[in-house]
This record gives sequence, C-alpha cells and structure tokens, in this order.
Amino acid sequence: MRALSLNERRLIELVAAKGPLARTDLSGALGLTGATVTRIVTELAELGLFDEAVDRQGRGGQPKRMLSLKPGRYFAAGLTFSRSSFELVLLDLSGQIAAQRSVQNGNLSSVDIARVANASLMQMLEDEQVSCEAVVGIGCAMPGNFDGGGMQMRAHGVFADLDDTATLERFVAAFDLPILLENDGTSAAIGEHVYGQQADDGAAMFFVHLGHGVGGGAVVNGAPFRGVNGNACLPGFLFPYGAPRPSGLDLIETLTADSLRITDFSDLEGLDRTTPALTRWIERAGAQLAEAARAATAFFDPSVIVVGGRLPTWINVALVARMQAAGGQGPSRGLRVAPLRAAKL
Repeated sequence: MRALSLNERRLIELVAAKGPLARTDLSGALGLTGATVTRIVTELAELGLFDEAVDRQGRGGQPKRMLSLKPGRYFAAGLTFSRSSFELVLLDLSGQIAAQRSVQNGNLSSVDIARVANASLMQMLEDEQVSCEAVVGIGCAMPGNFDGGGMQMRAHGVFADLDDTATLERFVAAFDLPILLENDGTSAAIGEHVYGQQADDGAAMFFVHLGHGVGGGAVVNGAPFRGVNGNACLPGFLFPYGAPRPSGLDLIETLTADSLRITDFSDLEGLDRTTPALTRWIERAGAQLAEAARAATAFFDPSVIVVGGRLPTWINVALVARMQAAGGQGPSRGLRVAPLRAAKL
C-alpha cells in the first residue's frame, strides 16, 4: 500500500470504527467537502480498500451508497507476550481475525525471539495464502517501559531475555515487514478504542491494563496519549513490588500458592469462578484498583476508565463490580470517580 495522506487515514479509521457509512456521513464527521470525500473514496477504492453497498432505506426513498472496509484485501499482524510463549495474530483491516498461533519461547534471547516470531509470521502468511504485499505492517505490544524518547526498553522482570537496551533495535531489524513497537498498555487502549468503542472520539479514555504488571494507556480525541517516552498513564506505581498487587501475575501467584495449577493467563479461562482464593483476590484487588481509579480521575479527568488486559473478561467484570462497590468517592470535594467499565475485547 502506498503512503496515505492524513485525510485518507482519518477516513479509513472512521469507516473502520463506525462503518458502514455514507459519503455524506463522512463529509460531516471529517469536516471535508463532498467533492473532497468523493475524490478520496475514489482513490482508495482503486486500492481495493472499500466495499460499497446500496442502502434503499434512505429518506424520501433516495438510496445511499454505504462504505465499509473490504475484508481480506489488506492485513495487519500483531505480536504480544506471555510468560512462556508469544502470541501472533493476523487480521484484515475490517477487524476480522484470519489466523492466530501461540509459540513457546523457551529461553531464547531477544534477537532469537524476534527471528522466531518473524519466521512464524512468514509461515502463517504462507499457510493463509496472504502475500507480504497485502500486509501493511506488524504491531508489537512490548511488556515493559520505554526510555530515551522511546528508543530503548526496560522489560518486566518476567522477561529477562527482553531486558536489553538493544531489544527494540533488534526487533526492527529482524522482521521482514514494517513494525511498530508499543507499550502493551497503550496497545490495549488503542484496540479498545477502535473495536471496543468505549468512548467517543472527542472524549478521553483511561485504560487500566492488568497483565504481568499494572500498566495503562489512554486515548484522547481519538489518538493515543503516549507521553515523551511512550509510558504515559501507568498506575502501577501505587502498588509497590514485594507487596500484594492487583496484577495478573499476582493473581497467578496467589492461585499457585493455594495449590492450583495455573502457569499462564490462558489457564485462567477454565478456572472455577467460585474458587475461594480467586474470590479473595478479586475482593482485595478490586479495592486496590478503586484507588487507582481515584488517581486516574484526579490526574486525567477521563470520560471513562476501562479495566482490561490479559485476564478473562469475567474476572474484569468482577473487578469493576468490586470497584463500583467502593462507593466512587472522588479525588476532591464534589467530584466522583469517572465511570468504570470492563473491557469489551
């Protein structure tokens, strides 16, 4: 795909998030003239980006031509990490997942992980008969914090093999496709904004990411808020290491200490929801996250706070219920905590 202009990218994102849409809808939402929208749509249609269907339910019987992204024409890939594996996904630009796989990472170095991940992705493309030319790039959700203006990473303690100042450079060099390296909390916030539709484009969403740590991200006016290094919106500082924390890793360790065989996040899906250790953890972690929501409200004043990450949806829902039961006392006089929701993804 050729390089796209700002207006082309805005139009594509709007169709992806809100479509199918008529050209008149696009013109009003983007603040562009009808002629400009028609020109952009025509040029993008030549790239095979859109399907256009006639909607005969328009006012006065006038049919509308509704635009949606064409499934199976262009693709993107995603990469994220668990304790013992990394996960790859291939999806088309309409949001439909084409393939996904989990690869055990063993004790590989960062450069070897990148090479194996690239080889696995190339094999996935071959299996799905998708050409590299149809893949616009790969997004990688990195399990750590960035430094040096986003050019270096300090990985979470679970990922000692990735804790190397040259990790980001090695990942960029190892892949055969353009790659975007992003903090995992920000990655989750972007996904929730585009596909979870938690807040309008003009609003501010704060995302609490529960994975190996307690991370976060934010989307403001439809765009991710990264900060100078890419680490903005991290609530984990409220919960010191060495003490109980409301993280996914803390949950796994809590259940393991109670003699349950839980080694990674995937094992939580089949967990008995009445497990006493789980119930106690949700009670404690939910109370802790209620304080995180107060802090997020104080610093960020978001329209919504979303709780998600690597835990199953039903655990996120239970955590939000516990947070709401805390009473919603705000950070200052006359203020309440922002609305709380569980992630939809």
